[in-house]
Amino acid sequence: MRIHEEVEALLDECCAIRRSLHRIPEPGFEEFKTSEFIRGILEKYPPDNVEALVTTGVKVVYYAKNQKAMTIAFRADMDGLHIDELNDVEYKSLNEGKMHACGHDGHVTMLLLLARLIHEHREKQTVNVVLLFQPAEESKGGAFKMLAEGALMNPAVDRIYGMHLWPDVPKGKIGIRWGPMMATSSALDVIVRGVSSHGSSPQHGVDAVVAAALLITTLQTALTRNVDPRLGAVFSIGKIEGGKERNIIADEVIMSATMRVFSEQTYDLLRGRIRAMAEGISVATGAEIEIIECMRYPCVDNPQYLVEDLYNYVDMSDVVPVEPVMAGEDFACYQQEVPGLFMFLGVGGGKNTASLHNNRFDFDEDVLLYGVEIYRRLLGGEY
Repeated sequence: MRIHEEVEALLDECCAIRRSLHRIPEPGFEEFKTSEFIRGILEKYPPDNVEALVTTGVKVVYYAKNQKAMTIAFRADMDGLHIDELNDVEYKSLNEGKMHACGHDGHVTMLLLLARLIHEHREKQTVNVVLLFQPAEESKGGAFKMLAEGALMNPAVDRIYGMHLWPDVPKGKIGIRWGPMMATSSALDVIVRGVSSHGSSPQHGVDAVVAAALLITTLQTALTRNVDPRLGAVFSIGKIEGGKERNIIADEVIMSATMRVFSEQTYDLLRGRIRAMAEGISVATGAEIEIIECMRYPCVDNPQYLVEDLYNYVDMSDVVPVEPVMAGEDFACYQQEVPGLFMFLGVGGGKNTASLHNNRFDFDEDVLLYGVEIYRRLLGGEY
């Protein structure tokens, strides 16, 4: 992809911003320093309106001369992860036990550079532009709260774009597909309640551990014997806690699980089967079983016409078709409200081969200029 010379000239600022953000990763809804940093950069490229949403989120508006013009939004997530960084770099995380291991520092950097381009070419601006710096994408559903506080209103957004750094796509390429691209992702807690008794007298209690074990093994058939194997579906239990002592029959077990599918029909089927299996184990063991849906992200589903429209701004060689992935993304929440396109920005083949959410994840910062270039072109290439 040919990068405009004005975008190429942003490389030093790109590296400086990204590295500053990388040093201060903060978990969802706690991005106070990140928010302050974003506002500091925006003071150099003052928008028409800056608004705090969901405490740490930032909504920015640059109005066209005709404020009744079309409004295009761009979204960047800004939260870090609870991961100890192992990279030996001068911009390593300063916050112990926290790290930008998912590229969100890069996403924020791209929007801040786009803000500079817009600011420097206000006389050419023909559409209203909204920049959304969103907290808490990582399993906390920040998009839901951003929407509730008017992220897509005043001005009313007509179209929204988002991008995610992606190691499985070659560096500088855009990974895209129409239809389901990222899975519906549901976080579930399963609570098994029994009755404690002495370990030597299990007949006086209801063993929550045994009930949980039966449920775990039974739930594996929810996918293998109920879902068409040609359809993508995953149910995984990643955490289990229960019991107090080796000689006490446990009265409670708590399991944390995730379910990921690509269609509402499959989701409803699995949810029904899981609840039915829990009821059956409850009857068989006497334990009470409660299933709580803690958070659910919709499926990232790109409209065909927006994918086709993208080819008006890029060459075929710039794009890599991708298969659907089981990862979830709350950008899908915005797509439920307005037409939206989500893209993968390739970082594969660069200086680091670690995967997302790995404690050694890193990327070549010049790749962010490709993202800025895409955004520039989607605004008509006038910035």
